[in-house]
Amino acid sequence: MSELLDKRLRFSRQLAILQIYADLLGYGVTLGEGYVSNGTGHMKGSLHYSGLAQDINLYKNGVWLDRGPEAEKAHNKLHDMWDLLGGAERIPQDLNHYSIAYGGKR
Repeated sequence: MSELLDKRLRFSRQLAILQIYADLLGYGVTLGEGYVSNGTGHMKGSLHYSGLAQDINLYKNGVWLDRGPEAEKAHNKLHDMWDLLGGAERIPQDLNHYSIAYGGKR
């Protein structure tokens, strides 16, 4: 099995666990940008092009937590779990980005 495929399989498992965790915390989850195959919309070399990044949108009581203190608190909880699962370090300017490090990128 290739290293990339192995990481993509692991990433998918970790993402499923993270979604269940978010649900247990009382957050609704929708998936934003995930695997992008056409090479547009993200910075050059983005892990979205490798299938190793996913943007997660969180909701509380039907309200999208896209910015502000409540959104940061919610994503901090998820990123703490993501760290335990072996995910890539959080990118502070990209609140809802979750990925696995690969090729020197996160």
